[in-house]
Amino acid sequence: MGAPKLREVLTRIETSVKNGRLPICVFDLDSTLFSTAPRNYAILQEFIENHRHDHPHLSDIAERIGLDDMGWNVHQDLARFGVGDAHLLEQLKSFWFDRFFTNEYLSHDVAVPGAAEYVLACHARGALIYYLTGRHVGGMEIGTVQSLRSKGFPFWRGRCVLHLKPSFEMNDRAFKDDALSDIRSYQGEVVATFENEPGNANMFLRAFPSAVHVLLMTIHSPEAEAPARELVKTDDFLLN
Repeated sequence: MGAPKLREVLTRIETSVKNGRLPICVFDLDSTLFSTAPRNYAILQEFIENHRHDHPHLSDIAERIGLDDMGWNVHQDLARFGVGDAHLLEQLKSFWFDRFFTNEYLSHDVAVPGAAEYVLACHARGALIYYLTGRHVGGMEIGTVQSLRSKGFPFWRGRCVLHLKPSFEMNDRAFKDDALSDIRSYQGEVVATFENEPGNANMFLRAFPSAVHVLLMTIHSPEAEAPARELVKTDDFLLN
């Protein structure tokens, strides 16, 4: 769906380098470069295993629910399979929260098809790769670096930046404002941004109107704002 625009970004990077500019590509991580479905699935399966003795019907659900059933919230995923026990669902929500935002569980993530190869292609052409994520320092930085390296993304090669939240509690708006300021501080040319959240993609469009802004059609928050028509939509990073 977005292959022609993905290829155009590579051409824009080369043009920017020829013009003596520093091309910048901004990549979100969760549900953009990485699918978090396996992380959610592992947490859900662990929860079911821990509670199946008190709730025997969970054993049947464990056999029927799969990766493709993972959405934005695991407790809503379980509710779709017939679990109506509000207390049990609240337990799952707490169980998930204690694990999802940790280094240990990041290893379950898998790269979106073509993502690593595409980021490598951008880097090889001279782009500064700016990984921007709401993952936080003090709990997710080690696992994030390990995931990037183990899945084949450029990192220890120069022209790579990893911008995480300084703390889990930091306000999202303040974090986004800081990120925009930091991106501008490189005094380069933002040629493309890649996001799964329409609101963030719209923000990048307003901040860098001449760039290509790609919206990954994976999952996003339930109350996401409508995507601007200028956004390029794609399911993956495959060029063919």
